[in-house]
Amino acid sequence: MFKSLQDFFNKKSGSPKIKKSPDHDLKLAAATLMFEVVRSDGNIDEAELIAMGDVLRQQFKFEEEDIQNMMSLARKSAAEATSLQGFTREICDNWGNAKRALLLENLWLIALADETIDAHERHLVRKVAGLLYLTEGQIVQARENAKVKLGIEDF
Repeated sequence: MFKSLQDFFNKKSGSPKIKKSPDHDLKLAAATLMFEVVRSDGNIDEAELIAMGDVLRQQFKFEEEDIQNMMSLARKSAAEATSLQGFTREICDNWGNAKRALLLENLWLIALADETIDAHERHLVRKVAGLLYLTEGQIVQARENAKVKLGIEDF
């Protein structure tokens, strides 16, 4: 699914290709979920984009050029997506619970990067958590971990 989508975008837009790794499609699925959080409040905030880039750098060890390319692919993938389930299903089939919980923490980190949390952001992160089969305790813990990393007291 993701390969054909990426091939389509590469042909249509002349997008540069990212160095392919064996788990490229999973990284694209995760990045698409991240971008969905960025755009969920109707405002693509620079702080959230920076946070997304930081997550891609730290989590997936991307170089700067690959970060920009992945963000571009994620934006296009999000624009074409009709459902989150294709992305979360791929992740659930290949990532264990701990890695899915870390993705959720990163989604909270991106949502909270602008130091505001919109109802749409909160709803989307919780929806993704459900699709990733994470518990309420994991949702709360992931949010608290993100707040600590950002140095945010309360939300």
